[in-house]
Amino acid sequence: MPGPYDELEKEAERLEKQSKNEFGKKNFLSAISLLNEAKEIYSKLGFQGKINMIDQRIARLNNLVKFEKQDSDLKTKGEEAFQKRVDEVVKEKQRYTEKILSEQRALPPEIKKKLEKIHLIVEKAEKEEKLGKYSRVIGRYEYILEIYNSIPKDKGDFSQPIYEIEKKIAMLQTKK
Repeated sequence: MPGPYDELEKEAERLEKQSKNEFGKKNFLSAISLLNEAKEIYSKLGFQGKINMIDQRIARLNNLVKFEKQDSDLKTKGEEAFQKRVDEVVKEKQRYTEKILSEQRALPPEIKKKLEKIHLIVEKAEKEEKLGKYSRVIGRYEYILEIYNSIPKDKGDFSQPIYEIEKKIAMLQTKK
């Protein structure tokens, strides 16, 4: 006939099993709490071997909690550093865009018209590229190069956009 000690032992074993479930769910603090309850029951029963085993499990879980916190802190720091780099790139892009716009404002009207035409052609080319009309897109980009080359070199440095367009044409020719 089971006695009160058997019931206490079953309760402690149930708590241990429940702590394993919590561990599986990565609820380490809950698992530690359950193990501490089981430890108290085992100490009432005088099961020193079980108490030592539970102490070892609690120590391992505490290490896991500490490691997870450090890992989380590292991720947060890494995410902050990444966001800072992204912000710097965005700011640099804005400065570059503002510089281009200011250069365009200082340009003669006929060159401004050519640059506006280039912008419209790029938009059309991007739409057609999404539709898979690569030969037509290549033709548009080649026309853009002609327009850039028709602008006198002393009116502005367009070597970077020309390089980008040439690179885009080369990439599109591989898709044809």
